[in-house]
Amino acid sequence: MNWRFGFGYHYRMNKNIMNNTYPSLGRLLGCIIALGIALDVSADSLYIAAKISGGYATTDDITAKGSIGTGLPVNGIIDGNLVENEFTDYVYGVGFSIGRRVDYWAFEAELIWRYRSDWDLTSPTPAIQTITNVFTNIETTTILVNAIRRGPINQHWSWEAGAGIGIARNVLESDYIEREVPGVTPELVFKDTSKSVEFTWNVLAGVTRELGGPWTFNARYRYIDFGDLEAGPYPSRNSKVFGTWSSHEVLFSIERDL
Repeated sequence: MNWRFGFGYHYRMNKNIMNNTYPSLGRLLGCIIALGIALDVSADSLYIAAKISGGYATTDDITAKGSIGTGLPVNGIIDGNLVENEFTDYVYGVGFSIGRRVDYWAFEAELIWRYRSDWDLTSPTPAIQTITNVFTNIETTTILVNAIRRGPINQHWSWEAGAGIGIARNVLESDYIEREVPGVTPELVFKDTSKSVEFTWNVLAGVTRELGGPWTFNARYRYIDFGDLEAGPYPSRNSKVFGTWSSHEVLFSIERDL
């Protein structure tokens, strides 16, 4: 039986998780501008780029570490055992970078803001005669420093490949939901917001095309690891869920030489 749909509908949170993040984003923006200034480049080697991304995010190694339910078998079902050990959802981002070209190399500092990706979990809890869901929205801002090697394909096109490291700021807004037991208990919802800063790394490959003048178009594939996730504990419920988060993305950007 698929416990995920045991109550006939799929609950989704619908709220804005951008509240109270602007001061932190301002600090991150200041960091990336400082990195750009630290490049100490002349005008003919400096570039800026506007970027958009879309991808398929995966949360792996999902566990509650025994914090949901009793952990004991009830009618052949382990109480509090999570149904999912992996969850996937789409993720989209927008951002910019500032960099320097040195021969066939480019060194850039990049900021990307991603909103939003869902992380939805289901746990049968027969000890309380219901299903428990943990539904979480994930917002992530990354700052990366990338080193990229480029080489010519023909007059207008070039290939590129690179890697980088940085930090990821993850904001999780989570609902812990014990479904209604008709005639016994109403639906109970407990909310939690958590934030963390994680080490992040990425590898990328793609192509670039000169558009004429100071403009260049880039199309890249990227794998990026955002680090660990942790949602909870919740008011009146000491439960937590854990996972590791990563994404396969397609990244498009327009560069302008300065």
